[in-house]
Amino acid sequence: MAREYKRGYKQDKPRNADGTFAYCEELEQRQIDMIHELISNGGHKTKACETLGIPRSTLYKWLDNEKFKKAYQTACERLYEEGLSDAIKTTLKLMKCQDSRTALKACENIMKLNGYLDTKVDVTQNPSEIVITLADSND
Repeated sequence: MAREYKRGYKQDKPRNADGTFAYCEELEQRQIDMIHELISNGGHKTKACETLGIPRSTLYKWLDNEKFKKAYQTACERLYEEGLSDAIKTTLKLMKCQDSRTALKACENIMKLNGYLDTKVDVTQNPSEIVITLADSND
């Protein structure tokens, strides 16, 4: 269901001497809505445009606008930071898992994330033993 925006919104905006619209310091409500929609749908531009009833050409113009681009990037970074925090907490819980293969894989991920391991850990588990082999990441 497309959101209805005020028709004729451009007429209310100031214009430059050449007739183009003057630079705006703040984002419009529909630009803010677009950022929220892009974040909530995983960045699918076509779907976001359809949901909000905004032409894709308009979105691509906004993506060329430094103010819009910075606001969108900031929102993405905030989402990434929140997700990364949750991922690390989950990985730390998995390190204490009863399944040794899962715990070892979680340890590998934490070590790689902190720059202590640049090799691949290959785990082979038999009923009586666990074999760990380190291989170069380039292989």
